[in-house]
Amino acid sequence: MDPKKIGKKIKLARVEADLTQLQLADKIHAKQKSISRYETGITVPSVETLLKIAKVLGKPPGHFLDDNV
Repeated sequence: MDPKKIGKKIKLARVEADLTQLQLADKIHAKQKSISRYETGITVPSVETLLKIAKVLGKPPGHFLDDNV
């Protein structure tokens, strides 16, 4: 799975949920900079972090790993 595709899906879901990067970071107990890095594909969130992101954004975890964009 392409890190940039995962990041794009995280950003899309975050915007749909009407959250800023900082708000999402606060909800999953992470730093805003980490969310930015995930969304730009610089880093890939750990499975644990991805589960937290999915829960907060109301998406199944597999949504972010699916190849369909």
